Amino acid sequence: MNYITRKKASQILSVSVKTIDRWIRSGRISAFKPYGSSKVLIDRDSLTKENLQSVKSIFKNNF
Repeated sequence: MNYITRKKASQILSVSVKTIDRWIRSGRISAFKPYGSSKVLIDRDSLTKENLQSVKSIFKNNF
């Protein structure tokens, strides 16, 4: 899997980091925090049109 930061994801999708955070909380984007880190990493494969436009959340992100 290919992981990117929230900032990079916001640049790719042309949205704010706050929007990325909202999509992570709602389960539209798959993300995790590595053990002992405050950085959030996003699975780049989860940045698909289907995931972002789905009615139901797809991923369960527990922080």
